[in-house]
Amino acid sequence: MKQFIHLFFLTVIVLAFASCHNSEDEIKLDDTGMVIDYAGSGNCGFVIELDNGNRILPLYYPDGFTFAQGQRVHVEYVELSTTVSSCDRGIPAEVVFIEELNCASYVDLYFSNYDSLARDPVFLHEAFVDEDCLQIKISYSGGCKQHTIDLARMHPWIPGSSSVPVFEIRHHANGDMCEAYFTREFRFDLSPLKAEGIKEFVLTAKLTDGTVYNKIFDLN
Repeated sequence: MKQFIHLFFLTVIVLAFASCHNSEDEIKLDDTGMVIDYAGSGNCGFVIELDNGNRILPLYYPDGFTFAQGQRVHVEYVELSTTVSSCDRGIPAEVVFIEELNCASYVDLYFSNYDSLARDPVFLHEAFVDEDCLQIKISYSGGCKQHTIDLARMHPWIPGSSSVPVFEIRHHANGDMCEAYFTREFRFDLSPLKAEGIKEFVLTAKLTDGTVYNKIFDLN
């Protein structure tokens, strides 16, 4: 019995020492970068492409944070060097702190380049204004090719003919005929509109059921 108790306490001491040692070896890194959504590419999801050239896979991150394609973020993280991930796009990491610096920029389209971005249909789950960002959640089928989603500001053919800006969700499926289903979230920067003193805008999108989404949003 005494031998068992001695072994028990020895085990506790060894574990405590190991835990302390690991804590001392844990290096917290700090950087900024951009969120890239690799949904549909292997077994990957969100990856943060850091300004230092590295990429991390945020396997663990603070509750309440929502990742979206194109975000600029500031992160503090710890690399999980002993963790193996099925995604080969970056280093597995635990994000201990993250904040959004700004959303993705929209694209300006004019009469001369209206057709420069594809208009493949999407299923639009929701769209709403969150402070200076427009957040949208969409779905589409695919899985064999890379898809791109842009928010385009459709400038009128005749400058000054419309006081309410019109934005359109532009989806480029690259001719993907595969039938896997993906749902992604995006955040786009609306601060340029507020800087112009604009109070509202229209959002449109070509939908998978053949209809066109059209809704006015308030910027107040």
